[in-house]
Amino acid sequence: MARRGENIRKRTDGRWEGRYIASYSNTGKACYHSIYGATYTEVKEKLKQYKTHCDQNVSSQINMHELFKEWLSIKQNSVKVSSYIKYHNFIENHFNPYFGKSKAIYLTSERIQNFILEKSYLSEKTVHDMLSVLIQIIKYGQSKHYIGYFDFEAVKYPKIPYTELPVLKKSEVTRLVHYLQCTFEVQKIGVLLSLFMGIRIGEICALQWQDVNFAEETIRIEKTMQRLKNLDDHEPTKTRIVIDVPKSQKSIRTIPIPSFLLELLKKYKSDENAYLLTGTVHYIEPTVYERMFHRYLEEAGIEHTNFHALRHTFATSAVEQGFDIKSLSELLGHSSVTFTMERYVHPSDMHKKMNLEKMKVFY
Repeated sequence: MARRGENIRKRTDGRWEGRYIASYSNTGKACYHSIYGATYTEVKEKLKQYKTHCDQNVSSQINMHELFKEWLSIKQNSVKVSSYIKYHNFIENHFNPYFGKSKAIYLTSERIQNFILEKSYLSEKTVHDMLSVLIQIIKYGQSKHYIGYFDFEAVKYPKIPYTELPVLKKSEVTRLVHYLQCTFEVQKIGVLLSLFMGIRIGEICALQWQDVNFAEETIRIEKTMQRLKNLDDHEPTKTRIVIDVPKSQKSIRTIPIPSFLLELLKKYKSDENAYLLTGTVHYIEPTVYERMFHRYLEEAGIEHTNFHALRHTFATSAVEQGFDIKSLSELLGHSSVTFTMERYVHPSDMHKKMNLEKMKVFY
């Protein structure tokens, strides 16, 4: 009898089929091959023989520490600085202490599951991200014949619990805008750019006046700013500011500027190389701007929340007003429309009630 997770099934023609991962595409997608037999036992034995064959083709006794180092060196020049630092931190702080001394050939899905259990003190999102990187490394190890057969389907990713991001109430939006109008200075324009255009804090901090096209009434987003760990021990500081391309290709985008914001921007227009938030060549980094935003909220008499709530408020409000989801996804710079729907858009109770009222036509 077939067992769940074995990838063995009985076909409609009466034969049994077993599927196995034969290779991976350039994008990392698994390419399956099939083995057929007259009985479940026959197919199971054939799959066992395939796994043995994979293990026999392993040509190296490299340990996991060496594999991590080799993979990381390849990634150094092909990924963003922020991604490389994240990979480096995962390897140094988590992978090497647990797997480093063991031989790559002996890596099993059971070992990975034990690793997951040991990391249960971390958030599900962090463990999920670490597993994704670890799977990439294992696939690379297989391509180099450092690792034989590996049962990827036996690795169970932790389920990431849904957490609804905070949204400003309409009364809070009104109060915040009124506060900004009464006490306006150029630094505060970033709050409006996020609240009415959905721009991320790192993208706002990296904006320069050359990114604003007054003729076409648009803002071009093609870089972001963040403070990252300094991996060079010889540097005087532990962290540094990095201005790099945004988190994904779709995050590089051109956004139309609402007319009231366009007029405001015209009043404070500065040199092309000056940063939008300062009007000078000196920038305000995201962590500093987050603290400034908290002070604005306090002065406006609004409950504490994070800067990202502005972007979430923009997305939620747009959907509730009937905004086209595909266009919204492009404005936000999301990788897919599905992500926009699942992660950022949560209609209010009032909007849900309005939709339910439309059902009266059936009664």
